[in-house]
Amino acid sequence: MGTGRRLTVLLVALGLIGIPAAVLRVGCVGKSCRSDAAAVSAPAPFCSLPADLRTLITAGTYDGRSPDVIGVAGSAPVLTSGVPWPSEGTTGQSGSVDLTFVGRAIKRGRSLAGVSLDQVAPTLEPLLGLHRPHPEVRAGTAIPGVVAPGATTPLVVLLVDKGIGASGMRPPFGRLPAGVRTHEGRAETGSVPNDPIAVEATIGTGGLPSQHGITGALIRNANGKVVRAFGPGSPQPVIATLGDDLDRATGGAAKIGLVSTAVGDAGLTGDAWYGTGPVRDRTVSAGANPADAVRGFLSRGWGADATPDLLAVGLDGSQRADATAVAAIVDEVFRAVPDATAVVSGTGGAHGGKNVMVPAPAGSEAVVAGGVFLDRSDGATTSAQDVVTSLKDDTGPDGTPLFADAFASYAVRFGRYC
Repeated sequence: MGTGRRLTVLLVALGLIGIPAAVLRVGCVGKSCRSDAAAVSAPAPFCSLPADLRTLITAGTYDGRSPDVIGVAGSAPVLTSGVPWPSEGTTGQSGSVDLTFVGRAIKRGRSLAGVSLDQVAPTLEPLLGLHRPHPEVRAGTAIPGVVAPGATTPLVVLLVDKGIGASGMRPPFGRLPAGVRTHEGRAETGSVPNDPIAVEATIGTGGLPSQHGITGALIRNANGKVVRAFGPGSPQPVIATLGDDLDRATGGAAKIGLVSTAVGDAGLTGDAWYGTGPVRDRTVSAGANPADAVRGFLSRGWGADATPDLLAVGLDGSQRADATAVAAIVDEVFRAVPDATAVVSGTGGAHGGKNVMVPAPAGSEAVVAGGVFLDRSDGATTSAQDVVTSLKDDTGPDGTPLFADAFASYAVRFGRYC
C-alpha cells in the first residue's frame, strides 16, 4: 500500500470515530501540514518512525492509561528520572538485560537470541504446577530448554534490579550448592519506555504493557486522574500476574511475599486481581538490607511445605550494592530451601543519555519518560496539539532539539495503517 493511500486510510479511520479535522493534524512531521496536497504524500503521525521503534512504542502503550502525548527523542536519548524516552536511536532492540535462572530444576545452558522478559512467568509456570488460564491474553511463551522436564520447586524467588541493563558479566553468585545449575542469557524488555514499574509488571504477568496496562510509575485511571501504579486509586493490571494465579490455584495456601522499594513493585507479584489480595506479606526495604528482609520471609516458612510459594525482591541501589545483595540473597535462599528456584533480571538501563529536565508544558498534569499527561480538570483548555508543539520546541543545554517527533497517543492505535 503506498504512503498516500496509507495516510488516506488512517484519516478515514480517524474520521469514523468523530475526531475533528483540526485534531487530525496533531503530530504532523516536518512541513506535512502545509497543504492538503503536501499531506497526501507525507507520513501520518507516528508512521514516520522506523517500524521496529513503532512496534516497541505500541507494546508500551495502553489506551486510556498512557500519556496523552508521546515524545520521541533524537538519536541521543533523553532521560527523565533516569528513565529514557523512546528514541530514534532505539531501533532493532529494546532494553537488553541479563537474565539468569538458578536452581536444581533448571537445565544448565545459555539462552539464544530472541528472548524477552514476558517469557519469564510462562517459563516458571510448570515449576509451580500451574496451567494459567487464557494464555492468548499474554504475549509471553516459555523459554525452551530452561526447565528440566517434570521438575517442580517449593519456592520461586524473583530478583529484579531496577534500572540496570546487560552488564555483560556473569551474576556475582557465590559458591552454589551441589546440583544447583544456572541458565544464563540476555533478554529484551519488549517495549519502550523502559520504566522499571512497567517492566516489573511484564515480568510478573507474562504480557507486555499493551496487554497488562501498567505502562509506567504513573498511569491514568478510569476516572481520568493520574495516579501511581498500584497506589491509591490505581486500576488493576488488565491481566493477572503469576502470583495472582498461584494464589487462586492453591486456594490462598501459597505464601506470596514482596520486598519492595516502591509501591509499583507489586507488579512482580500481583495485588488482589481476583479480589483475594495475594500480596499478604510486604516489606519495604528502602534504606534497609534486602537480604535481611528475605531472611525474614524464609524464617516464616517460605518454601517449607509442599505448596509452592513466591517471593519477589525489587532492588534499587547502586549496581555494586545490588550485586552484593543478589549474591547474599541467593546464598540465603539455597541454604534455607535447597530445591528453590531463583530468577535474576534487570529492567533495562540507560546508556549515553542526557538527564535533562523536560519542561512541563502549559496545561500538563505530569511529565514522565515517554510523554505528557494533559490536565483534564474543569476549565483546562490546553490541547494535545499545544503540547506537541511545545515538545517540538524544547531544546537541550546545547541548543539542539530534545525531540525528533511528538504526537497524540491516539495515533498509536492506527499504526497498523502505516
